[in-house]
Amino acid sequence: MRNKVIFLTPNSSNNYTKNVDLVLSPEYYWIRTFNIPLKKKKDVLSVVPTYFEDYIDIEGYKFYIKELEENKYLCFAYKEDTIFQAIENANLKSSQISNIYFAQNEFVDQKSFKMEDNYFIYQDEILLKVPKEFIDHTNIENYDIENINLSKHNITINKVNKYIDNKSLYILSTIFLTVAIINFAKINDINNIIFSFETQQTKMKKDYKMLPTMMQTKSLIQTLQNKQEKQTKLRDDLFTTFNKNKKINRIYLQNGKVKYE
Repeated sequence: MRNKVIFLTPNSSNNYTKNVDLVLSPEYYWIRTFNIPLKKKKDVLSVVPTYFEDYIDIEGYKFYIKELEENKYLCFAYKEDTIFQAIENANLKSSQISNIYFAQNEFVDQKSFKMEDNYFIYQDEILLKVPKEFIDHTNIENYDIENINLSKHNITINKVNKYIDNKSLYILSTIFLTVAIINFAKINDINNIIFSFETQQTKMKKDYKMLPTMMQTKSLIQTLQNKQEKQTKLRDDLFTTFNKNKKINRIYLQNGKVKYE
């Protein structure tokens, strides 16, 4: 089941609580057609602001493009803050918004239409909102938004930025920077402790003529333990031999065992 579609105008009011898709009325964006000799969308978007500078102060605007034909683009400029405010005024929450569409792209099959007592017409292929006093509105029919077939051209807005002003960003940045400095200092202290320990360990090994690696040390310990076991067995054999109360002319080792004559 698709989301409910709401046509967002300055007069919109709603009590719907589930997810919705919004269609922006023309007053929420600027639109121009530009010939731009570039093919990649990323490249076109990078230069679009300069094309709008002759019409608006581009500070705070974001941009969207729709390719009409080779090197010809339909370009949109919009402000997220303005859209956020309109969403709140319509009694909606930003968390409800799934996708946002421009009315320009969504009513191309209508030459003119009426919605919520607002009148819209396409003039030179651009959708305009016009006062009814300026047009012959007798034959303009009301459009049911539920019948709309939405295009693939939509935008999403940053649902966080609205709630973080420059002062808050400065405070958060200061906090993050402070935490980073503290963490760096702690890491540096730990590294110094590790370095000091390794230095002392190296000195100790050198002073006591210890082997450089743990593996070599374990191997040496095992060798010494084996020797100790052999010497202990030899001692026990000698003790047994001397306790036999026999005359012994000669004692010798043969294959690691005590022999006597």
